[in-house]
Amino acid sequence: MIDENQRLDNYDYILNKKNIANYPCEKRDESKLLVYKNRKINSVKFLDILNHIPNKSTIILNDSRVINSRFFFSNSNKKIIEILVTNILDIREEKKKIIEAEGLIGNSKKWKENEILISKKKSITLEVQKKNERIFFSWNTKNSWEEILDIFGSIPLPPYIKREVEDNDYINYQTVYSKVKGSIASPTAGLHFSKNLINNLYDNHTVDTITLHVGIGTFKPINSKKIKNHKMHSENITISQNNISNIRKSENVVAVGTTSLRTIESIYYLSLKILNNEDISFIEQDIYLNHRTEVSRDKACEIVLNYMEKKKINKIDFKSSLFITPGYKFRFCDQLITNFHYPKSTLILLVAAFIGEDWRKVYNFALKNNYRLLSYGDSSILYRNDKNW
Repeated sequence: MIDENQRLDNYDYILNKKNIANYPCEKRDESKLLVYKNRKINSVKFLDILNHIPNKSTIILNDSRVINSRFFFSNSNKKIIEILVTNILDIREEKKKIIEAEGLIGNSKKWKENEILISKKKSITLEVQKKNERIFFSWNTKNSWEEILDIFGSIPLPPYIKREVEDNDYINYQTVYSKVKGSIASPTAGLHFSKNLINNLYDNHTVDTITLHVGIGTFKPINSKKIKNHKMHSENITISQNNISNIRKSENVVAVGTTSLRTIESIYYLSLKILNNEDISFIEQDIYLNHRTEVSRDKACEIVLNYMEKKKINKIDFKSSLFITPGYKFRFCDQLITNFHYPKSTLILLVAAFIGEDWRKVYNFALKNNYRLLSYGDSSILYRNDKNW
């Protein structure tokens, strides 16, 4: 018998096409903002968010930038083959530059094994071939892979946005503070911040950035009725000494987006691994089931800072597949700013873990009040329920 918290059907809701935002709000910060605090719901504009962030907060932004990882080719029969590059396995230079990659292929049955597809732009001939479930790109110039992405690739809008990519998407699907290229999907909670609003945040709070490149796990559905059988993809994370110091001295920590939340929660388990002299290169998805040691937020930060000082490093790169589901105990994050997510997704599970059964009340309110959902949709700020604010 499946534990009710582990039954995927308990995290479903009816999502109609009319609720999905195919375009962003004309002005980023004029989208709607649902405020969930002390189990009560209020609705305001996102530009009012400063009124709903506690004093002396540290606000964590994910500065990852979306890359043009989506390619379109035609096969010999003029059928369109779409490729979303999800992971680079190898880069080498022989007679041509060659990139070995993993990816998702649209219309894959129309692309024969070893068939070479060709695209030409700016005197560059780009070839792509499929071999043994791997994708191989090659080209005839000295251009870097990053330049190839910019010339041949397009920005990878989510599959539920049923329209062609437009010029404005190259601006609208990036946060105004994005810097480090590497994501194949936008950390969309941050899309609502205008430059003026970001400047106001800096004037009133401690604002810090982490880097987590959003990977294929964003699109991967849960196919098991039992949640714990789902395998999370890992994502690359970089944290700095400054990140840990800011979190340590803060009275309140606000995560902008689920990626920021997963990053700062992963720091807690990083500290336990350091404490236990374990390999810190990878945070397993169910690590909280195996690490029962309890340390405070302050102590966890102290452990990581001492480790960095001892190793004489100012940043740590690691991978995390932390899978946050109902029953998870949050150690670092106090409030979460996030959009509204797909039913029965890993992100709905994270929200349900953060605010409990009230996730249904929040989503019912959003649907009844014509909130726009998913990546280009409206936003929310959610307060944890385990203390009064």
